[in-house]
Amino acid sequence: MALVAPNLDVLVLARLIQGIGAAAAVVLSRVIINDTHTPREAAARMATVMSATALAPMLAFSLGGVLYDLFGWRGAIGVTVLLGVIAFVVRLSEGMDDRKDWGYLIGTMAFLLTTFAATPIVSAGLRLTKAHFRRPFTRIAELNALSGIIILIILIPALQTLPDSLTDPEKRVPDLWFNFPLGAPDVWQYVGVGTMVLAGLALLHFIALPDLAAARDHLQPSWRQRLVSALSLGWIGNLRAWKMQYLGVLTFGAIYLMSYPLVQTMFSSDFHASQVPGLKDAIFPATVTLVGLQGAVATLIVFMFVLRQTGGYANYIGTDQFWSLSKPLLAFSLLWFYFWWASFLTFWYGRTDGEVNVLQLLFLGPYREVFMASLFLNFLGPMLALIWNPVRKSVWGPTLVAVFILIGSWLNMMRIYVSASYVTDSELGNHYLHEVPSGMLMTNLVDLMMSVGAISASALIFLLASKVIPVISIWEIGEGLRLVKVRSFYGRWVRVIAKSH
Repeated sequence: MALVAPNLDVLVLARLIQGIGAAAAVVLSRVIINDTHTPREAAARMATVMSATALAPMLAFSLGGVLYDLFGWRGAIGVTVLLGVIAFVVRLSEGMDDRKDWGYLIGTMAFLLTTFAATPIVSAGLRLTKAHFRRPFTRIAELNALSGIIILIILIPALQTLPDSLTDPEKRVPDLWFNFPLGAPDVWQYVGVGTMVLAGLALLHFIALPDLAAARDHLQPSWRQRLVSALSLGWIGNLRAWKMQYLGVLTFGAIYLMSYPLVQTMFSSDFHASQVPGLKDAIFPATVTLVGLQGAVATLIVFMFVLRQTGGYANYIGTDQFWSLSKPLLAFSLLWFYFWWASFLTFWYGRTDGEVNVLQLLFLGPYREVFMASLFLNFLGPMLALIWNPVRKSVWGPTLVAVFILIGSWLNMMRIYVSASYVTDSELGNHYLHEVPSGMLMTNLVDLMMSVGAISASALIFLLASKVIPVISIWEIGEGLRLVKVRSFYGRWVRVIAKSH
């Protein structure tokens, strides 16, 4: 927000929000240390945190300026990706026996699943309902299907961290999955995520075919023109080609819509529900799917804002797009609280020893402050902001709310999956959780670098793809313009957009 501030007032507001966030992070880190460590251990951890707090502001601005001068802003993102790879190698060298060390990576994958990977579903849903306001940003949503590549890469080491009782047929305890000879859940996780990734890439390719053909015919001879020509598959725009494009979009869109909740169900069950004894949350897979849709709308709004402010697309992405997307964003925020409340009541009314321990683990124990932060960022803050029409009908209002939601979603995923990774292997075969494990949200710098690197990798793939595939769907914009008619309405002339059929 501060980077693209159009005037001094917005800059001051952005810096104020930055200051509040920085202050909250400092306080939160100290509270977590006090709750999860003995006084002697807390003193050592506190010294480390204070050193990082002092050094980070001094190094960040100078290092960021050097990277920008050398490689540009895309190069700066590439450096964060490289640091994430280095952090992963460091963590891999320490072994994969201790699940606590990999909770951050698993939480990061869950965050990518619930934000970037769900964004194409927003485009598909709006396309099915023939919503005209979608036309300027559908391609932005569909380009996020490329994040599935990073998710598939992270899945490989993530599956290796599952307890042996879930992966070894000889040590298997009863769980959700059938004991197939091929092995569960490993094979089916790969199949589910692989299907989602391939369907997303095929969907993006079919939708972009007309624009790739147009770019092929207008670009000067270069490597980009040759690449675009190969990707266009000889598209000529006749009736048969348009029918094949429509059929491809319909087919792969349906496959993506079905595979996404399936992947969310498998991932949340294997990495959370099966590792927390006594977790009786039958709607948890539906909850994370809903959180994914909320994060998807928020991600789309943030990308729209960045491209509008820095990419020169202000004439295409207007206030109407932000206003229209803020309505489902408000609806998903309200549903976020509804699904959480339904799950919470299941444990609260029972209040057996095992159910109380689950509540302590997820909501009231070591991650109490993290949960309260996500509750405010994902529900209370968006509700209080988006109920006002002036906030919704603006560019800055929905964008700020979307940023808060993404921060809250990241914290929520870390709370869920990091806490599950701290459950000991001896507890897995029990009917309920006997002891509440303690653990920190922020373990060390390596975890943070892996998380930032994975998120940056998804953003970098998006940026690189935008150099080849047009960010704005040219053919959809043109289709929308051809549907516009001017009609008389109560003594004045208005623009009416007809239904495409």
